[in-house]
Amino acid sequence: MSDPTLTPAQLAKLRAHVVYTADGKLAESSTPDPQDLDAYRMTADDVKEIVYTHLDAFVRAQQEKNPTRGPVPVLIWAHGGLTTKAQGMLTAHRQAAWWLRNGVYPIHAVWESGFWSTLEDVIGGKQAGQRGFTDVTDIAVEAAARLLGGRKFWDDMKVDAAAASLGPLDGHGPGGGFVLAAALRDYLQKNPKSISLHAAGHSAGSIYHSAFVPLLFEGDDAVAKVETVTFLAPAVRVDTFEQKLLPLARSGGIEDLSIFTMDKDHEKRDNTGGVYRKSLLWLVSHSFEVEKEAKILGLEEHLSKAGPTMSYLRQKGERLVLGPVTDGKRTSSKATSHGDFDNDADTMTSLARRVVGTRAAGDDDDIAQVFGAESRDAFPTPPPEPTAPRGAAARKRALCIGIDKYARRPLSGCVADAQTWEDTFTGLGFEVARLRDAEATREAILREMLTLVTSSSAGDVVAIQFAGHGTSVPDLDSDEVDSFGTNDEALCPIDVFDGQLVLDDDLAVVWDAIPDGVSVSLFFDSCHSGTANRKLTDADKAAMKIPVGTAARKLDLEPSERERFRSARSASLADPVRRAAMEEVVGAETGRAVEDAPRAVREVLFSACQPDQVALETGGHGVFTTNATKILVANPAATNREFYAAVRDAMAELWEQKPSFEPGVGLAEVPLLAPRDSGQTPQGPQPALVAALDRVADPGVRTAAVVAILRATADLLEAGGAD
Repeated sequence: MSDPTLTPAQLAKLRAHVVYTADGKLAESSTPDPQDLDAYRMTADDVKEIVYTHLDAFVRAQQEKNPTRGPVPVLIWAHGGLTTKAQGMLTAHRQAAWWLRNGVYPIHAVWESGFWSTLEDVIGGKQAGQRGFTDVTDIAVEAAARLLGGRKFWDDMKVDAAAASLGPLDGHGPGGGFVLAAALRDYLQKNPKSISLHAAGHSAGSIYHSAFVPLLFEGDDAVAKVETVTFLAPAVRVDTFEQKLLPLARSGGIEDLSIFTMDKDHEKRDNTGGVYRKSLLWLVSHSFEVEKEAKILGLEEHLSKAGPTMSYLRQKGERLVLGPVTDGKRTSSKATSHGDFDNDADTMTSLARRVVGTRAAGDDDDIAQVFGAESRDAFPTPPPEPTAPRGAAARKRALCIGIDKYARRPLSGCVADAQTWEDTFTGLGFEVARLRDAEATREAILREMLTLVTSSSAGDVVAIQFAGHGTSVPDLDSDEVDSFGTNDEALCPIDVFDGQLVLDDDLAVVWDAIPDGVSVSLFFDSCHSGTANRKLTDADKAAMKIPVGTAARKLDLEPSERERFRSARSASLADPVRRAAMEEVVGAETGRAVEDAPRAVREVLFSACQPDQVALETGGHGVFTTNATKILVANPAATNREFYAAVRDAMAELWEQKPSFEPGVGLAEVPLLAPRDSGQTPQGPQPALVAALDRVADPGVRTAAVVAILRATADLLEAGGAD
């Protein structure tokens, strides 16, 4: 998706209609005749000039043209979140003349939200030498987007939107939205009934307006009302909307608030970038927000269950338009993709009729020109969903990871461990991929794990081994609330000192993508467990005797390294403005999940040590690896539990280090590294049920109970149909 080029003359003309901010901030200086896009900047005085000079001139010209006409409509437009500066400016250029011909003065909020190029890299694997996810399922795309940068950049975008509406703070000037709102309030005070205010936003533009529109009602010069607020496929969270905007609509401050979006069937038939086979809003809900399946206003499935919002929308038939539909001059939309709404003639013309209103008796269609769909290209048609060939033989594949050459506290036995595991797996008939030292970056590890898991089919067997440092870091999601403390456990990739870590939360995203019937076994020789475990204290280490000649595979990060980790994982909070903006964002997300729901374990994990121990290496190998590989070769037909017990007993002869074993429900007694049918891997029982099953001592009784539950679930789905 290439960015367009605007001429210096076009850029100069846009200074009458565009409030441009970078990171929510205005510039300290600008030029009235920018020669290129990079030179286009705006100061607070430039924003005021839009209102007091350019808007005022348009209002006076309209009044001279028709002295009996009512207030001149002013539309504040906010673009979506897949928009670069160049594309936002082009949208303003293409729309401005059309709005002006219809007697509406447009003001475009163009804010740095160039998220699309990052999203392309994340879900498409654009980095050199990396494989994309076009050949696997949507769940792989969702997982990749969540793991490889989507969350951070979505947070950054929300912070940018909030920052634009902040006032002066700690030596920083006001945001562009703050200055614009103050100027519009003042203009209306000095020129009563001269203008009417309208706001519209596409996609993430609804996030921008959730911060901007309330500013119009602040201060002694607060406006009496905003005539219309119209959202097209809004990406704002339901909780943010219901806190920030719905009260204004219900009180009449916003006279009419409306939503145009697709019905749920078309949302699920949409595609994002030709890779993800649903709309962007589904990806936002499943991958970019803090909690998975966050409630998004533009998704019909979420909107229909938002009681306060639906109660308001149902009060007037025109307030909710679920398309595609042709249903009147103000309620039509033919958009069939998330990116279509601000480019769809029916949608934009319906919006214009709401903004323009009725200007003369009997005249309900005062649109001078139907909107022309001439903005950005539509997304390409997605490739067909892959299907495994009938009768395809089950595959046995493994990934072996070993890291010795850490920049600080290097190890000496991890690459050797990875080679030992590779040799062992090869001898058992596995195809083996490997990552060693510099190859084993966070992104490479997660991409390889995710590709291996999600490209598997029922009957396939997957094994993943890691040898390297483990560590723990402060929990950024507030989901670690168990008795072990509030830290996330992590594997240390080679770029750990750049803030890159593979958290237990990250691994859970990968394991949740395991297809039904795929056997996944994990062998981790580091100080890391697959659950939420505590950081080791000095007392813990002292309690475990570490023999001379051994090294612990536990890395304690320094404060600066922990800060790099935080910066790599969440929105940049480099100054007081961004910190205050993040507080605004989080404060409005009243339904924000504090704790992830317990997950149904679908994998089998063998870890080198217990939560309160360290993993040791000696003689050029990890203690766990040495024992585990010997036992695996000697008894490959053992069950998972039998294998664990044998390794535990062998290590107990010489070491205090005790391995840990975490099987999914019903997987402890199945054969190690053996194919399993889909019925043996439950889709996800309720947490209380999992706990109850775990308390059943007799494995046969427990397995019978699981089978009965699965059969009942299948019968229920068959009777009622799956959504």
